[in-house]
Amino acid sequence: MAKLGVPGRVASPDAAAPVTMLELFFDLVFVFTVTQLTTVVTHADDATGFVEATTILFVIWWMYDGYCWLSNNVGPTSTSTRLPMLFAMGAFLVLAIAVPEAYGADRWLFAVAYLGVVLVHAASFMRSSLGGSARAMLAIAPVNLGAAALLFVAAALPHDLRWIAWVAAVAVYVGSMLAQRESGFSIRPVHFAERHRLLLIIALGESVIAIGVSAEGHISEARYAVAVLLAMLLITLFWWVHFADDEHATAALLRIERTEPDRLVRVALLAFSMSYLVLVAGLIPVASGLHAVVHDPGHHLTWIAAGTLGVGTAIYLLGNSVHLWLLGLSSGWALKGAAFVAVATIPLGHEVSGDVQVVGLCVVLVVALAAARRDASHMQQVA
Repeated sequence: MAKLGVPGRVASPDAAAPVTMLELFFDLVFVFTVTQLTTVVTHADDATGFVEATTILFVIWWMYDGYCWLSNNVGPTSTSTRLPMLFAMGAFLVLAIAVPEAYGADRWLFAVAYLGVVLVHAASFMRSSLGGSARAMLAIAPVNLGAAALLFVAAALPHDLRWIAWVAAVAVYVGSMLAQRESGFSIRPVHFAERHRLLLIIALGESVIAIGVSAEGHISEARYAVAVLLAMLLITLFWWVHFADDEHATAALLRIERTEPDRLVRVALLAFSMSYLVLVAGLIPVASGLHAVVHDPGHHLTWIAAGTLGVGTAIYLLGNSVHLWLLGLSSGWALKGAAFVAVATIPLGHEVSGDVQVVGLCVVLVVALAAARRDASHMQQVA
């Protein structure tokens, strides 16, 4: 049972409390969200499609991550705290279903569901008794409501102008970060780091699903089996890049909490909330690119498919680089260099084959991992 703190508010669980089963259940909706966004990227045939996918991802991620902050402050351990999260879970599912037509036929449904998510989040956060989070919510709630209102504006605009309101919604959120409106919140570092890692595992799982679906009915054919194994090797290396030494990230947050508590929330926002957004933004086009590779192994990729694979990998590497740098765990030079080389593999996919591009990306990641390990060891020695 949740402990009572300030009357009418629910105290946060113990600082070392693990992620609850409801939070894991809640995150299952994110699997479908990533699947839907992968579909949007797969069918994008020009810059407009990628802009739409990016803005949709940003606004959904902002509130989805907002629920990570919420459960970090108000543990869903009683009926009164679980029911709002379950309601929000249903609203997020509606959002996910509406993703492919968020700019089109389902735009009003998307806006209404998003508003529901924002309202439940604000009301639930007001019950927090962890530090000054409830008061801090008064500063961030108008930002979230303003972005939700812009989605209604987008729905009312002609199709060719809707992107303006969507970009404005993203700009509202970016503006709140620049204004450091998160400064009044409190977090529990161990839970916060674990919660974000689980979200990334779910996003990696979507790539596995894309691989499996693409080879369905053909796995007995040698070329499909080879393509599946190569794609799985690439995803495994993606996992390795981030999770091989992931316990250091939690330790870094705890160190900041002890030595520089005033920086803790800012670092958490940038190193986890925003850096993980970049990681997911990289995994989605990679899943789309791997679908093309496995669906027709041994063949040339289109420039767009090869580009999503190469650029997606680069985005993922840059996200990891920034994540480690913000936590003081690495200078990030190895992963940044690997990101540039990953982009250079695009002609391999188009001129040779998708399989060859995947092999090239695997080599890039193996070399990057070795270089990053040396860089991290040097940083630890300096520290």
